[in-house]
Amino acid sequence: MHGKTPIILGKSDFRILKHYMAHLSENESFRSLLLLCELRSAIVVDDEILPKNCVRLNSTIKVKEWPSNRVREFSIVHPESADLEKKRISFLDPWGAAFIGLSKTEKVEREINGNSKCFEIVDVRPLNSQLN
Repeated sequence: MHGKTPIILGKSDFRILKHYMAHLSENESFRSLLLLCELRSAIVVDDEILPKNCVRLNSTIKVKEWPSNRVREFSIVHPESADLEKKRISFLDPWGAAFIGLSKTEKVEREINGNSKCFEIVDVRPLNSQLN
């Protein structure tokens, strides 16, 4: 489960995430505590060798919630590009932070909006690519 195994990030995403985290207000920092903890133990690799099925910035992902089997699809983007109507979620949002650095088929248990939920990443694609 996520939280025990370090996330994998490309160097460029890692730099962007660290930059944003360093400039958050106290309230924003508290909301993004999960992401901050994950960054501290992240495995950082050259962007060219980051697996294609790894969730990165500007990824569109499909996740299945267990046990309801509800499927959600959304993109993880920079805060200024977030748009709920277009299903674009900031990496600072609990939903974005929960999946960044994970890979397709990986399962994660997360507390989101006060509720503990289990998810499986069903698919990962670059933003604006068609999901299966």
